[in-house]
Amino acid sequence: MISLIIVRHGEAEPKVDSIEDKERKLIKKGIKQMRRVAGFIDEMDYNFDRILTSTYIRAYQSAEAILDELGEDEKKIETINELDPDKDPSEFINKIKESDNTSMLVVGHEPFLSQLIRNLTGGNIEIKKGGLAVVDYNPVDGKGVLKMLITQKIMKLI
Repeated sequence: MISLIIVRHGEAEPKVDSIEDKERKLIKKGIKQMRRVAGFIDEMDYNFDRILTSTYIRAYQSAEAILDELGEDEKKIETINELDPDKDPSEFINKIKESDNTSMLVVGHEPFLSQLIRNLTGGNIEIKKGGLAVVDYNPVDGKGVLKMLITQKIMKLI
């Protein structure tokens, strides 16, 4: 069984012609959102063996903020092309099938993450900025279960 803690990056700089989309950074609100995600992960006692992000700066910074808040300085963030927003989620699914019995923190973008969850579980959802979903996926039978979907608004209340 593979457990995926799926996080959509935090609030980032607005799209402007002078900054390539891939280079847009988190703003203070986005860092605060990721600290809240870390608090939720800690409160729920979730653990992860690997941290995977897209190659976009805001996804990497989101993972950094989560790890920093959790005090997980020794864990390495892996950036992979398969999580970039323009990719087909099946490429990422094929990549993780090799990772049996592990848990992963996955940080990425919309609409990719919603499509990924749809491919894993059949569920039709949308992850808001700073939102979190938990999916348990069995690579043997190719089926997954959406265990949780939570927004920043709900995390603020916890």
